[in-house]
Amino acid sequence: MDFRLKVFYSVATNLSFTKASKELFISQPAISKHIHELEVQYKTPLFDRTGGRIVLTTAGELLLSHTNNLLTAYRQLDFEMNLLTDNVCGELRLGASTTIAQYVLPPILSSFVTKFPDIRVSLLNGNSHDIEKALREGKITLGLVEGNAR
Repeated sequence: MDFRLKVFYSVATNLSFTKASKELFISQPAISKHIHELEVQYKTPLFDRTGGRIVLTTAGELLLSHTNNLLTAYRQLDFEMNLLTDNVCGELRLGASTTIAQYVLPPILSSFVTKFPDIRVSLLNGNSHDIEKALREGKITLGLVEGNAR
């Protein structure tokens, strides 16, 4: 997938150039450059920038919807191609509430990583509400919380 779309997706889901920069390990000016290139390509602003806040424009919302679909299609493609060769690899994006992340997951993840070294595991730690939100937004594949997040 076009790296600029990955940058856009990160900015759009975080609603922050700074958070996207940290998430993607690239500088803020590089983030701005990629967003600017997309805005030039589509001849429309993707974000409304007011003060220190950004929000998606209608065009930005449309691009985010399509980007979500593309990311889902790429993940499905990787999964199906790896099934053909019995290759167990990919990415597992977990989210867990603090107690689960600190006390339950460490021994489980240690065993998992040993058994499946070609699977990249990431863990988002937060309160139950944050984990539920991240799951709804597609930032994580699986969310683990204790009790009801509402």
